[in-house]
Formats: sequence, C-alpha cells, structure tokens
Amino acid sequence: MMNKYRREPIVPSLDRARLAAPQHTGFGKLAAGKVSAQDEPAHRAAPADRPARVTVLNRILPALGLLVLAPLVGEYLLGNIAINALPMIIGLIPLYGGGALLIREVARRWRLGWPGIILLGLAYAVIEEGLLTRSLFDPDYVGLRLLDYGFIPALGIGAYWTVFVLAIHGVWSIAVPISIVEAGSRRPDTPWLGKVGLTVAAVLFLLGGAVPITLAGPAIYPLSAAQITWTMITAVALIIAAFLSARFRRPRLPATPPGPLTVFAAIIAAGLAFWLPTLLAMVGIKLESVVPAWITVGFYLALYATMTLLILRWSRRTDWGPWHRFALGAACLVTYAWHGFPQAPSFPAPANVDLIGNTVFALAALGLLAYVVVRLRRTASPS
Repeated sequence: MMNKYRREPIVPSLDRARLAAPQHTGFGKLAAGKVSAQDEPAHRAAPADRPARVTVLNRILPALGLLVLAPLVGEYLLGNIAINALPMIIGLIPLYGGGALLIREVARRWRLGWPGIILLGLAYAVIEEGLLTRSLFDPDYVGLRLLDYGFIPALGIGAYWTVFVLAIHGVWSIAVPISIVEAGSRRPDTPWLGKVGLTVAAVLFLLGGAVPITLAGPAIYPLSAAQITWTMITAVALIIAAFLSARFRRPRLPATPPGPLTVFAAIIAAGLAFWLPTLLAMVGIKLESVVPAWITVGFYLALYATMTLLILRWSRRTDWGPWHRFALGAACLVTYAWHGFPQAPSFPAPANVDLIGNTVFALAALGLLAYVVVRLRRTASPS
C-alpha cells in the first residue's frame, strides 16, 4: 500500500459450478422489482437461439477493465488517495492492475478456483508489502510507526499490521476487482488472454513493482538478506498452496445456502468488524493504550477463520451460484465505499476536494454494481 494512514500512528489500514440447479433470489430479482419462488441457475449461458461468440474484444475489454478497476478500488475507493491525485493511477495500474490480471489469468488457466485466487492474492500482498513498499519491516514507514503495536522482535514485524495489511491486499486489492469484473463478463471462468497477453500482464506487474521502490528513492528501508529470503519463501509457499488447493475440492452438498441478500449482509457486518479498529483510531482511541496486541491479532485471525469457513461451507452447497458470488464482491466494494469518507488521504488534499472525490468514487462503485446486476439478469437466465 502506498504511504497510507497518516492520521493515527496505529491504524488497522470459489469455483463457478456448472449446474442447472435453481438459485436463491436476491439482487437480480430485487433489481427487477419482483421476487418469485424460483431462482436463477448457477451457470450462465447464451440463449439457444443466439450462440455465444468469443471475439478479441470480448477477451480484451474485461482484462482492460480489471487493469483499471484494481487500483481504483485498492487506493481511491479506499480513500487513501484523493481525486486530485487521479493522474497517479498511471503509475498504479501496472502494479495493482497487472498483479490482479496476472493472478486472475493464472487461476483460470490452471483452474485454481477462488481459494487459489485468495492464496495468490496473499502472495501478492507479501511481495508488495515485504519487498516493494517494505512496510512489513520498516519500523518508521512514512513516519507512522506501524510495527510498534504487536512487534515481534524475532521476526522483525508487527503482528497487528501484518495480519491487517495482508488481508487488505488479498481481499480488496485482488479478489474484489476480479469478482466484480467476472460477474459482468460472459466468460467468467475461462482465460481472457492468450499466451502473449499473459506475458504482457506479467511484464506489467514486474514494471509496476519498480514504482514504490523508485518513489522511495535512497530513503527506502534496507532489507536484510534474511528478510528478503523469508519473504520470498512465504510468497512461494502461498503460490504452491494455491496450486495444491485445486486438489482438495470437496463434493457439493445437497443443501440450500442462504440467499444472496443474506450473504451480502453477512459480509457487510464482517467488513464493519474488520475496520472497527481503524475507526476507533480515527476518533482518537489508540488501541495500544486500550487493548493488548495479542487480543486484537486474535480477533482478526478469528474473523478470518470464521468468514473463510462460512463461505467455504456455503459455496459447497448445490444452489450456490453467480448471485451469491456477486453478493460477496458487492458487499466488499460497498465496505470500501463507506470507509473512504472517514479515511484521511495520504497525499494532501483540501477537505472539500476529498469529500467530492469520495462521493464520486462511491457513486461510481454503486453505478458499477448496478451495471453488473443488469448484466447478470441477462446472462444468469431465470429457471
């Protein structure tokens, strides 16, 4: 993350089933103004009288959309960068967009599913925060003292900042943009790019990695050989785990998951819990003076475990489908949208400009979700 959280010293900064089983009603029929007893099928297919055609444009447009959406969500919707610094997105697209696109294409090409995407997203987070911005190891990263709360001397990291920032990237910077773009795509489960496009995405990501290092210049925190080694080992282990995760898929359960609106509400609640420590810091309540670090870290780990097990259990049920997956991504996007308003931008911006920018980005996010709802209603044909 790029120079974030300047206000307070301690700031907490699944495979698509091709089933014809009916789905729960939710966003789609709600948008249509009616809810019936029957639901949408889990797969999306072109109508029988209109065969689907895959063109170069069909492949390129969602890829370009993901390139742009990833940095918009990861920095601007978050509220970390104000709208007057929008030109900075040119430097962020290679890292955020290239990383998200590379992960998405690798996951779909090798059929890793959503567990694989999350694990690759965590590997991305380890690389960005460990090797590029180096906030995992820099005790005075942009003057914020992010490692003080829950500092582990043997590892040279702050337990609190580590479990917080890795989740931000693994979920919001990578998984959420992918889920939203895929939800609006007619080809959500297949690669959008060929070998050349995959290579371009990898090159973009590598070039993007030079941006935070270049911006820091000579003042960049020097990493020890041990820190570099263990960071690389962790990233590689996560990548290997992503590929191995495809071997441990369990059979579907003949059960009904909660409806998409229930899923949406559960993720909204989890998002509020995730950002609660940040909100407390914003109003002047410093966690280190109130709660021991191990309690806060334990809270986050329990939250992650609970939501992971819950989503895995729900997604194994035969009626789990595209509207449920959309509900997950939409709730995360809405969470970032509201968080952008209290979040102080890293780069100076007048209060009115910051407010206008947060409003524009939040409305754009809602508009994007409305567009995806329309697309889903056309492609996820009701049964």
